[in-house]
Amino acid sequence: MDVRQFKGRWSVAAASLLTIAIWHCAGALADTDSSYKKVVVADGIYQYLLPDVDDIEVNGNSIAIETDHDILVFDTNVLPSAAQLVLADLRQITNKPVRYVVNSHWHPDHWDGNELYAREFPDLEIIASATTRRLMENTMHVYIKTLEFESRDANQQLERELKSGKSAEGKTLSEKDRAEIRDDLRAERNFLTEYQGLHPVLPTLTFDNTLTLFHGGREFRLMQLPGHTAGDTVLYLPKEKIALVGDLLVYPVPYLASAHPTAWIASLKTLAQLDATTFIPGHGPVMHDREYLNLVAESLQSVVDQVHSALQQGMSLAETQRSVNLAAIKLRFTHDDPELNAEFDGNFAPIIRQAYDEATEELELYQ
Repeated sequence: MDVRQFKGRWSVAAASLLTIAIWHCAGALADTDSSYKKVVVADGIYQYLLPDVDDIEVNGNSIAIETDHDILVFDTNVLPSAAQLVLADLRQITNKPVRYVVNSHWHPDHWDGNELYAREFPDLEIIASATTRRLMENTMHVYIKTLEFESRDANQQLERELKSGKSAEGKTLSEKDRAEIRDDLRAERNFLTEYQGLHPVLPTLTFDNTLTLFHGGREFRLMQLPGHTAGDTVLYLPKEKIALVGDLLVYPVPYLASAHPTAWIASLKTLAQLDATTFIPGHGPVMHDREYLNLVAESLQSVVDQVHSALQQGMSLAETQRSVNLAAIKLRFTHDDPELNAEFDGNFAPIIRQAYDEATEELELYQ
């Protein structure tokens, strides 16, 4: 499967192919003067959206919160070179040091920039849930092997296209197509080179369930609300009525390839009950109402209910996957946009398998 045919963040069904999408974005950061978008969410609170490449958004949002004394950064991007863009902008705003980093979860696009902040600020404290730190420890030394494996496969496919002059679908490549492929190859090589040189920096302070930090004139409430992963952390600012929710919300289509559906629904219900007027997702723009949050919760609940109904009728996994009706749910996210439809099929549809495995504890009696 040629990932370049898809548009949108992580727009492939196989979770491992997410890594190829990451290369396109991060590699470009390493060898171009890529721009980024900064949004002033409130006084002293800034959201940084890193640039897309080929319409693939794979760099997690990074949010900086200025206090009376210093700065707290929520999520640190996919690579130190990406985090450097955020830090360079912060240094134009203030000379205050970064004192705290919070990692929302273990996926590399949200914490591999920790290295930069730890190097620049020796007194840095990095906060995450205990579950997230454990998942980081379990994955940080093996993830590179997946990257290297997928890199070989991806590069071989691209090299075959260049040599044959035809795409995987048999279309004759234009000179523009060839240039794009060469750019892709260079970006992948640059990303892999930087990733191989990483020195991952783990959280230094962990918590279970909740942690409240009163610091520099602000109140930071950290809550472990699992769903996207087993250790998702939400940062709630009660005075400002702002919630930083990580990948519990991803716009425009949720990423559900490895999820905990029942816990996710419960976590979204908890978020909906907060006295918050602003929600900052892990990917995508700031949200000033609960409309998208409610849509995600309702959609997850619909899938879980349908899966449970299928199981009560004795359906296998394959039968359940055929029986669950995603058509109406898809339209609410994609409005029948072709590119978003493809993204939905890759990013949302895997929730059926997740819900089935959760309901049966992965005991699949027949297929």
